[in-house]
Amino acid sequence: MAEPDTNLPGDGGKKGTRVWRPVVAVLAAVTIAFCAWSAWQYAQGNNPLAFLSGDALQTVSEPASADGQAAATPQIAMTANTVTADDVAAACAGLSFDGSDVSVAADDVKAVLTANGVWIEQATTDDAPAMVDATARRAAALAKWASEQNVGLADVTWISEDANGAVRLVVRYGCDGAPTSGDTSALLSAAEGYAISGDAYAQLGDAPAFAQQGGEAPTLPDDSAITVVQKKTVDGEALTKTKTTYRVVDQNGKNVSSKNGSVDGSASGASSQQGATVTVSITVDGSSAGAGSSSATLTLPAGATVYDALASCGVSFNAKATGYGMYVSSIAGLAEKEHGGMSGWMYSVNGSTANIACSSYVLSGGESIYWWYANVEY
Repeated sequence: MAEPDTNLPGDGGKKGTRVWRPVVAVLAAVTIAFCAWSAWQYAQGNNPLAFLSGDALQTVSEPASADGQAAATPQIAMTANTVTADDVAAACAGLSFDGSDVSVAADDVKAVLTANGVWIEQATTDDAPAMVDATARRAAALAKWASEQNVGLADVTWISEDANGAVRLVVRYGCDGAPTSGDTSALLSAAEGYAISGDAYAQLGDAPAFAQQGGEAPTLPDDSAITVVQKKTVDGEALTKTKTTYRVVDQNGKNVSSKNGSVDGSASGASSQQGATVTVSITVDGSSAGAGSSSATLTLPAGATVYDALASCGVSFNAKATGYGMYVSSIAGLAEKEHGGMSGWMYSVNGSTANIACSSYVLSGGESIYWWYANVEY
């Protein structure tokens, strides 16, 4: 009898199917188990694929430190915190230094905030010793507050002025490591930089425990210098206020505000004649560079200059002393050279461009002063 043929057609396919079915079943079970485990790991806040980040998959070696050891992976602290100028002003109203209240009303300060720092401008009528001490303590306290906000602010600059806007003291502290205690001398020594006016320094006595200035000179947000008159002046600080009334109008002549302000009777270059005043009009026009334009009518002490008029009209500006007098480099945040190498501020009186510094042009009354941003390039 012949041997039976064990290789019947189709029989090999059935055997292969029987062999792979258990393998597929095992793989499916493993896959389901892994998915369940991964879901549990994610729920616990873990990364189930973390094992894939090992050295076996690295194609770039870790940088080595100086001692030959692999450097640690840098950690990036992410934050969604934000701070506004209003937040800074509100913080000033709650400042405390070494357990003492050093607050100043939010309405009494002007806060400017950039990506890197905070600038505070405050007019104060405190006598010089009290002003210097309070300013240093407030600036240090605000620097500590700024550091606690965790938004990357580098420093705080506090500018204390007299009633005419002349700087009495400017001081800057780094937000990291700002002092939290100490007397005035220690606080100024810990500052990144400070400067005291000649008039204020003269009122501190014959031998103050600190120099008139120290460290790196603080600057404005546009990196321009803050003008601090180093010599004692004839008129001194403007701490005695007299009433003055002015009207602010827009570029169309419409009245937009009317209020009583305070201006000291001893503006720079002002006459010693008591009670004498001059009335002038002033317009600041930045429209050529896309900024606004505003006007005001001012009553100033007799002997006041074009510079005094600008300082009294309520617009922020920056100026620096030169051999020819005060030079205005920025008004209302619009600085020179922002729109071309020759762009900047010029002024005229009664329609005629003046050829002397604004601090040297003495007003007699009735003048129309016009500041405009010139030589704009697009």
